[in-house]
This record gives sequence, structure tokens and C-alpha cells, in this order.
Amino acid sequence: MKSLIVGGLSLILISAANMPTLRAETTAYNPAASGKTQSYVSTTPVNLVSLAYQGYLQDQGIPSYNDLITAYHERQISAEDIVRSGVKAKRLPEQVLSDKGYINAVKAQLDNFRIY
Repeated sequence: MKSLIVGGLSLILISAANMPTLRAETTAYNPAASGKTQSYVSTTPVNLVSLAYQGYLQDQGIPSYNDLITAYHERQISAEDIVRSGVKAKRLPEQVLSDKGYINAVKAQLDNFRIY
């Protein structure tokens, strides 16, 4: 009986050790991959959308929380509007307005939001 328990536990440990780990895959904006080295990397598209969602861009006309999500899905605001607001709020430098990769990454983050 004792060997059956030890054998069962060993089998569980071996199975757990050989199980593949799950990893969340996210699309990240990486200016280094495109050969660019901008100074605005510290404000990533994820951070910018999070700031907009939390209301940090309201002074620039971007709604917050569910109003942001609704306005985006109803095409009242765009990813470009949020990036432009980030520039106005001095969270991003002006050259980011011409960075299509950054704008597309902001759009991808906004596309992940759902209206409930």
C-alpha cells in the first residue's frame, strides 16, 4: 500500500514537471525591433490607453472608463485622437504622431475593450 502511494505521488510529480506552461501572448510595441529608438518608450501604448481609461486625458477631451470604450466603438474618438491627447498632455513627444506602429498598437489595445 505504501509503495502504491509513493508510486502515485511520483507519477503526479513527473506529470506536473513535464506539463507545458501556459503563457499569455500579448502584442507589444517594440520600437527596437523596427530599428527606432524613441525616447517615449516609457509611455507604452498599453500605458497610454490605461491613462485614458483612468481619466488622465479628460482635460484633452478624451472620456474615461466606459465612456471611453463606448466613444471608441461608436467611432467618436480614434487611436490617433488618444495619441494626440497624449502629446497635448506632455506624456508623449510630438514625433509619435507620425509613428504608425505606435498608433496601431494603441488601436489594438482599444480593440480589446468590450462594451458591457
